Formats: sequence, C-alpha cells, structure tokens
Amino acid sequence: MKFILCFLLISFANCQSLAVRKIDRSGITNIPFEDQFHYPFSLIKNNFLVIDTQEKMDQIFAVIHQKTDGGRLAPIPTVTPYETYIIIKPVLKNSNDIIIQNVSLNNKVLTVTIKEFDNPDFKKESRTSPDVLFKLMKKVSVKKITTQY
Repeated sequence: MKFILCFLLISFANCQSLAVRKIDRSGITNIPFEDQFHYPFSLIKNNFLVIDTQEKMDQIFAVIHQKTDGGRLAPIPTVTPYETYIIIKPVLKNSNDIIIQNVSLNNKVLTVTIKEFDNPDFKKESRTSPDVLFKLMKKVSVKKITTQY
C-alpha cells in the first residue's frame, strides 16, 4: 500500500512540474542592453555595425573624436568578451531621434524595437538619422539587424 501511495505521489509531482514549466519554442531571446549615446553625425556607411573587438571600437572613437568639438574627448569603452556593442542608423519618420525599447535575438537576427522621440539636443527640423551606439549585456553572434517601430 505504501508503495502505491509513493508511486502516485511521485507521478503527481512529475505531472505538476511539467505543467508549470513553460518551454519557449519560438527561439526569441530578449537581450538586456544599455543605450550609450546618439550621435548627430555619421559614423558608419551601412545600417549597422557590430563592434566585437577593441580595434573596431578605437576606430569608431577616432571618428567621434575627430567630429566632436570641445576640449574633452569622450572616453573609449572597453570591449569585453561578455558584451557586444552595436551601432545602428535607424530611419526617422516624424521625429529627430529614437528611443530603444527592446532588443531581441532570433536565429542570429537582432530585432531592435524603437520609438520616435524629439531630442532637444538635436535641431528640431533635423531629419538626419542619428547613429545610435548601444551595448548588449551579453556576447551575441549577429548576422542581420532589423529595426521596427
């Protein structure tokens, strides 16, 4: 009798644990990120750039330092093996800047969800797409980046 009771108890516990555990089969992973800076001038020729080495970061900041006025130069971030830096050039609709709301990864395609924003630091009538530098809080391999409103 104890054997049957133990068997039923273990079976019930296994069924409960399977019901509670939700498996995400979509493959979409939300990536934590930090929005670093928005540049009102062009840093890259394409729509995006993945910065995964310190050499790439140094090249980008050489351009930033060249195009920035003032006595102080922006500090160059250190690229670690646990993070990935990305620069995107989003298409503007009715504003002069954007805010990044979410970043997700699915099959090496990074999707950046953005929202329109009127940045008081940029000219209001400016429709030049800013280059946006942001940091992913984990190392990812990316083949394509899409932005969506």
